[in-house]
Amino acid sequence: MEHRGLAVLEKFSRLVEATSAVLAGGLLIINIVDIVMGIVFRYVLKNSVIWTEEVARYSLVWLVMLGAAGALAKGDHMAIDFLVPKFPGWLKKTSEVLRLGIQLVVLFVLIWYGAMNVRGTWHMKTMALGIPKAIVLMAVPLGMSILLLQLVILEFIKARKDENK
Repeated sequence: MEHRGLAVLEKFSRLVEATSAVLAGGLLIINIVDIVMGIVFRYVLKNSVIWTEEVARYSLVWLVMLGAAGALAKGDHMAIDFLVPKFPGWLKKTSEVLRLGIQLVVLFVLIWYGAMNVRGTWHMKTMALGIPKAIVLMAVPLGMSILLLQLVILEFIKARKDENK
């Protein structure tokens, strides 16, 4: 029964990873098309489109925040990992627990303050697009919540696999 539960968690983690990658890829395409369009309008057609800079900035922010969970699952987050494998067993375990604790605290802080920031900005509008600033700022608490979910799932899977060894 436990093996089946682990398989379900692994499948869900892969779904989160794939969704993260698809959303980030879509936002990357939007970002590239927007930047190219801005360049063509400004330098070829000699007519600037005012909203292209905002779309580029906001799509990049959302891309990074939504893509973080997929990067975590693939092991693509930056890490300095040349020293920890050389630690003795007890120090290696301690450093892994400390790393996880720091990650959890940082993610909870980002989610909390990100949500507080969103809450206070629904009445503010962006300069060019005129959309609520909260929509732009929602990338942080939403993206970090997905990253937190992915982190907890991956750590749970890792712990269960370590127990079964």
